Amino acid sequence: MKKILIISILFSLFGTITAQTISGQIVHSDTKEPLAYVNIGVIGTTHGTVSDLSGKFELALPSTLSNTDSIRFSSISFIAATMTTETAAKQSPMVVQMQPSNINLPEVVVRAPFKHYEKRGNIKINPKNVTNLAINKLANQNLGSEIGRHFKGQKSAYLEQFRFYVAQNNFDTVHFRINIYTVKKGKPDRNLMPENLIITATNRQTGWIAVDLSRYQIKVEDDFVASAEWVYAGGKGNRLGFPISIPSVGATHFYKYGSQNDWKRFSQMSAAMEVTLGW
Repeated sequence: MKKILIISILFSLFGTITAQTISGQIVHSDTKEPLAYVNIGVIGTTHGTVSDLSGKFELALPSTLSNTDSIRFSSISFIAATMTTETAAKQSPMVVQMQPSNINLPEVVVRAPFKHYEKRGNIKINPKNVTNLAINKLANQNLGSEIGRHFKGQKSAYLEQFRFYVAQNNFDTVHFRINIYTVKKGKPDRNLMPENLIITATNRQTGWIAVDLSRYQIKVEDDFVASAEWVYAGGKGNRLGFPISIPSVGATHFYKYGSQNDWKRFSQMSAAMEVTLGW
């Protein structure tokens, strides 16, 4: 009897959750309007996704997770929310209300025309080396995967354009979110984008995708990371990938596999990404 009791106590302390899928909807805490493109995932793992255009989501939780692992919900301009996997499993399907954060947006300044423009980055395309974002067997379970590149800043410079190359894509519709980060301890840190910037690729589009960033007036005097994050896929598909140059002397490549995973840093590697600076 004592042996059974001890086993029960140990299981309650260190038990894992049964493999299952949790679901729900993300809404604005004040307006109750659905929130699209919210990052949802188990912190520090590859298990993550992104809410769809109606704020709805499904997240697969494998049995290897602990009841005390944390699921985080985060989005630009909103306060991040967390809960344990055990709580999420009990509340599913759930409604998660996210509170807007009080962020002071930068003042829009009328600038004089730039005298200098400079393109920086990697434009080499190597179809043999491709980093894949899509998982064949788990549709939309690695939404939030993100690929970025380190760029050198320039005194008094602003970020005018960012472009990236898609090597493989067999989805009818794909949405990318463009993020610009400061750099701290060698990795992406604070997102400089004041709002979601969503770029759409349709009809299995591949090749270069150019993004105009001039209206955001993002000053990049210090080093920064520009990235493309996969946040939506419409229609059947199983391939979405960016070409990688190896070696790429002096370059630094970043990869985040999963919506709430940690960044991985790779030296002497680079995705096909380029920025235009003006000053």
